Amino acid sequence: DRGIPSLNIFLRVVVGLALTVSALVILLAMYTSITERTREIGILKSLGASRRFIIAAIEKEALAISALGVAVGYVLAFLTKVGIMRYTSLIVRFEWPWLLVATFVGLLAGALGALYPAVRAARQDPVRALAYE
Repeated sequence: DRGIPSLNIFLRVVVGLALTVSALVILLAMYTSITERTREIGILKSLGASRRFIIAAIEKEALAISALGVAVGYVLAFLTKVGIMRYTSLIVRFEWPWLLVATFVGLLAGALGALYPAVRAARQDPVRALAYE
């Protein structure tokens, strides 16, 4: 963390933007997914699934998608690092604190992005959900 102060500020801003964009992308994806599965959620509710169960299932799905996104991001970052070091004289290092921050931000964005669609799905009336087409 002894680098250029303005670079550290820039990186924090980029991480904040990544959190926001990731949360919005997950929100839209989960909202669309839940809208398409309205009848399925209605069946679960009519069979006695609790709100907590439905929210947990949707959050788990979002976290799995987010974890996959984090893994793909690491692969792309590594390939970018190799390219930068091959074609320039710059030295690129991955530091554990930043890798942990990236993982945390990615998973947090997934969890936050899925929260509204999950709560909305859990509050659906089972009768209306079953009649949804």
